[in-house]
Amino acid sequence: MKLNAYKLLKPLALTLLLALAGPSAQAKDLKVGFAVMDLANPYFVAVADGFKTGAKAKNIEAIVTDSKMDASTQVNAVENYIALGVDVIVVSPVDPKAIEPLIKKAHDKGIKVLSQAQMVPGSDGFLTLDEYSYGLTGGIMAGEWLKKNAKGPVEVAILDLPELQPIIARADGLADGIKKTYPEAKIVARQPASTPETGMRAAETILQANPKVRVIVAINDAGALGAYETFKATGRNTKDNYIGGLDATAEAVAKMKEKGAYRGTVDIDPFGTGKLVVDTAIALVKSGPIKDKVMIKMIPVTQEDALKR
Repeated sequence: MKLNAYKLLKPLALTLLLALAGPSAQAKDLKVGFAVMDLANPYFVAVADGFKTGAKAKNIEAIVTDSKMDASTQVNAVENYIALGVDVIVVSPVDPKAIEPLIKKAHDKGIKVLSQAQMVPGSDGFLTLDEYSYGLTGGIMAGEWLKKNAKGPVEVAILDLPELQPIIARADGLADGIKKTYPEAKIVARQPASTPETGMRAAETILQANPKVRVIVAINDAGALGAYETFKATGRNTKDNYIGGLDATAEAVAKMKEKGAYRGTVDIDPFGTGKLVVDTAIALVKSGPIKDKVMIKMIPVTQEDALKR
């Protein structure tokens, strides 16, 4: 059964803020600019689609800019949004420190700023998840699979993204989840990868140095998708191996339905998250800064779950 994660995502505090704002919360003529971290990542594609869909439903003008994992490109996008005089700037920052000096410029023009995924100090709101718990959930899933399908030591690799501080915690959660659930797991490699292309290359490098690796877990589905293709190309897409990602993107769920080595992901409903971005932006305009984090919930998705979708 397909879960309506958007209903789970929307926190009570935000619901109350929107209720207090009244019918005008569905305000026309609002303009919101979203500087997305990287549209080469299927997760952010889905977030952007949800954002545009949610904005259209509420007569809000939505502008999306692809930062392409480049801090200077994102700075230019945010500066352009300030010049345009949008009502709210949403940013999933490539480098929070690069965006931080622009917060005052936005505030001086009466523009609210919402951080998504990572916090930019000074933002009026922060829509996020607990990064360590997110990784821990994915790691436990991999460990549970090992408990059922392995005996003795098993070599494991992790695809991480050490350039982003919060993602380090996510990768640590992956490692701890596996070790906690299956203590005989031996983590032999950690390689950076966050797109299908880099995931494929990282998996190739890992397998060349560690041909006995049976499990690769990644900090997102994008990197895991690349690792899965490498497993297929090297004859490892079998019942003895495990690929796990995070985000439950449509592409990942489709690969899980192939009944190969792609076996686990964690649903944070990126499309619903994009719609939640719209609701949070409305709340900022109508009721001012939101002190508490707007938290995204996490739902484990096994291969068996994927086959039911």
